[in-house]
Amino acid sequence: MAKSRKATADRPQIAYCYVRVSTGQQAESGLSLDAQERRVIAEAEAAGYVAEVVREEGRSGKSIKGRPLLLDALARLEAGEAAALFVAKLDRLARSTYDALGVSRLAESQGWRLVVTELGADTATPQGRLLFTLVAAVAEMELETIRDRHRAWHAEARERGQVWGVNHGPRTSLPVSVLDRIAGERATGKSLRAIAEGLTADGVPTARGGAWHASTVAAVLRSPALAA
Repeated sequence: MAKSRKATADRPQIAYCYVRVSTGQQAESGLSLDAQERRVIAEAEAAGYVAEVVREEGRSGKSIKGRPLLLDALARLEAGEAAALFVAKLDRLARSTYDALGVSRLAESQGWRLVVTELGADTATPQGRLLFTLVAAVAEMELETIRDRHRAWHAEARERGQVWGVNHGPRTSLPVSVLDRIAGERATGKSLRAIAEGLTADGVPTARGGAWHASTVAAVLRSPALAA
């Protein structure tokens, strides 16, 4: 570990303070962006670093691949532009053990510190690395337990004849003209894929701004707006 400590000491004493919320998650996590910032900045400055905040808004914790600002911070840490990465809670960094341990391994191999302030876990120490590993595994287990509960709930709802997006859940925001087109083309026997390709070719936007697929068309056809 002497190599890692030396590498850390040779870097600019800057700590990236990473904060993240996904849509509607402030209430779930109990930590808004501002609250996260205050906590990680205080911890980083107390450890002797110059704090540089990295704010990632509206990004899920499911995978770090979908978080460009975190990936950029990791790239700058690899390049030696900072000495540490601070996060308030483990789930702000990653919700999967694979991702969390991957970041931890990067910190150790590249010679920078990863600190989770809520846990007091610091990868600069053997105890911190062990704690980080254990908590990451427990966090993923808890997430899978929640997912299992949701899957069971949806299965029970289907058994009762309840369909998400039809009997309950969000309704589509697509214009009536698009709904009528999809319903009409489907009624003539057109395949879901052909309908999706036609909508894409005509430049018709989806409700969320993504691409049209057969599954997207199928979801529209299940919508309460068409079931009513």
